[in-house]
Amino acid sequence: MLRRRAVSLALVIALLSSAIASAAEPHKLVGTWTVDMSRFEQPNKPKSVTMILKSADAGAYHITVDIETPDGQVMHSEGKFVPDGIAVRAEGSQDVDVVAMSMPNSRTLVMGGGFQGHPASSRVWTLSDDGKEMIEIGIRHLPDGTPYQRKVYWTRQ
Repeated sequence: MLRRRAVSLALVIALLSSAIASAAEPHKLVGTWTVDMSRFEQPNKPKSVTMILKSADAGAYHITVDIETPDGQVMHSEGKFVPDGIAVRAEGSQDVDVVAMSMPNSRTLVMGGGFQGHPASSRVWTLSDDGKEMIEIGIRHLPDGTPYQRKVYWTRQ
């Protein structure tokens, strides 16, 4: 009986230590990323797109996105979120004004976005196996409701 308690206690300590170490480890997508414009397929595409994801306080994250338009103007959007799937406001975007974010693992960021009271898009960012790029799958809908996907390749700066 005493041995069983000792093993149980050792298991609990190991699990807690692992959880604390995981919580202290930064998310692998934290950093500055730019879209690989040579692989970006869109008519009238922007000159550049930069995203910065950084840790904030109390398990929250801060995200900024800067899009340089073909004529050189910069559109800046940002927001702070806890990756718990609860919707929060996003400021400055012409694409989303509310987002729900989650991080199901240390290599993935998931976003559901809305704009002006309507669903807008869903996006999943995933770190590549070699850790050198981030791949974004964006899901949108045509006016008739038909879904389509767009793949975007990001490079860490």
